[in-house]
Amino acid sequence: MFLTLDKALSVLTKRTSSSFFELKRFHECIEDLGNPQHQLKCIHVAGTNGKGSTSNFLTYSLIEEGYKVGCFTSPHLISHNDRFTVNHLPISDEQLLQYINQSYPLWDEYYLSMFEIDTLIAIWYFLDQGVDWAVFEVGLGGRLDATNIVYGQACVITSIGFDHMDLLGDTLGKIAYEKAGIIKPGSIVLTAETNQEPKEVIESVAKSFQNPLYIVEAPSLYQINKQGLMFHYHNHSIQLSTHAHYQISNASLAFETLIQLKEHGKLDITVSSILKGLKKAHWAGRFEKMSEHPRIYIDGAHNEHGVKALVSSLKGLPKPWIIVFAALKDKETDKMVTMLCDVADQMIVTEFPFYRAQRAKQLAIYDSIIVIEDMVEAINVAKSQVNEGTIIITGSLYFISDVRRVIMNT
Repeated sequence: MFLTLDKALSVLTKRTSSSFFELKRFHECIEDLGNPQHQLKCIHVAGTNGKGSTSNFLTYSLIEEGYKVGCFTSPHLISHNDRFTVNHLPISDEQLLQYINQSYPLWDEYYLSMFEIDTLIAIWYFLDQGVDWAVFEVGLGGRLDATNIVYGQACVITSIGFDHMDLLGDTLGKIAYEKAGIIKPGSIVLTAETNQEPKEVIESVAKSFQNPLYIVEAPSLYQINKQGLMFHYHNHSIQLSTHAHYQISNASLAFETLIQLKEHGKLDITVSSILKGLKKAHWAGRFEKMSEHPRIYIDGAHNEHGVKALVSSLKGLPKPWIIVFAALKDKETDKMVTMLCDVADQMIVTEFPFYRAQRAKQLAIYDSIIVIEDMVEAINVAKSQVNEGTIIITGSLYFISDVRRVIMNT
């Protein structure tokens, strides 16, 4: 048992690595506890990119209708508490410590990892809080992810890209199969994936359960206004409070998910509440404007797919563009750096204190790239050079979490 949350988290966060990627022991644990997750009404969200934002759009809209909503996401941006929210409010230190201590006797008995423990805590917390709906974001993959013990009334798959290929497979079809592993009998299935190979895999899995499948194609036309982006989807005008073009797909997917839950008699919600929720939604660390003078945006584009989406949203930002980048060493960093260098006026690579972080020198694959190992110094150099342009700080979400803290404290 732990007396302080700091001590509890210091021990909990060391349980991250595992020699196997499977659900067997966690299934045994949750079954021995009586499958408490089955008491929750859930929406389950998987995908390579956009699953956090889509979960956020869903949560805002459900709250707008008056529901009490639990949301479990990862990784956290500010504190571990942020992984567990009810109506946007993170769990308190006292409550989190209570649930960690409650779960502690199970850790070694079932060889639980940090993410499995977090999932269990989310279930207990949401049940104790009496939430009407719980939104669970998949951590990694889907089929073997700890969150796959929940039953999703709607199983939502955002997009499929190359990430975690050592665990999920080296083709989009194999990765799609892992993501589609969240699909359960009787659930509504929705996806924003339109590429043929992964789409066919998702269609096949949905068909095997005789589940309805809805493929959402986000509109390509949109307007930029002072509030953010405006676009039309199925005869509805949708206003987002972001200029990130890639969020159109996530918002469209969230809209369709809630509409189909309503159409299938699983949810009572008005279109007005959905639209208001989408407009209010704010997701820290995703194309988030941190400062006007100098102009700084941060974005957790942590893989090739995410970088491509970020680059598509830079149009209209004042130049020069100074990009500061750091990443995890298990990512395809060369491809990411190349894509960013193609649009950057100046590229700075740096690093951050995390055991999976890539060294800055390894990221500098071109002579034109500036290497500054200290991330605070990297940000300061960018500030000194940007003039009336824009600084874009991007890469690992763990890096963005540290950067956000630095900027907000200066």
